[in-house]
Amino acid sequence: MNEPETQVQKLIRLKRFEEPRDGYFEDFLEEFRSRRDEGETSKGFLNSRVSGGRDNGKWFVGAGVAYAALLVVVLMWPNGPEAKPDASRQPIIFEPKQPVRNPVTPPKVPISIPGP
Repeated sequence: MNEPETQVQKLIRLKRFEEPRDGYFEDFLEEFRSRRDEGETSKGFLNSRVSGGRDNGKWFVGAGVAYAALLVVVLMWPNGPEAKPDASRQPIIFEPKQPVRNPVTPPKVPISIPGP
């Protein structure tokens, strides 16, 4: 084995003997219950984790309003003179002068039957 693998194996062997300090699980349970009793909802928890605190919510509202305003401006922006219909322009209508043949099927040829 190479050197990094043996170092990792030694570290794993050492970690096997580690134990948490005395009272760790009791302290964790007490902290969990106190936070639950405070009534911290998932929305408040997410807000505090994302924004860094409860007072920074105004930045989220401001950013949302700015984004909505930008979206309205982009969607309502006129497309220029080509967006207005011109009454002098006529629509282009394609009418072929000869019948269009389908390249897959052969053209129909009249069959003449010789008389008696």
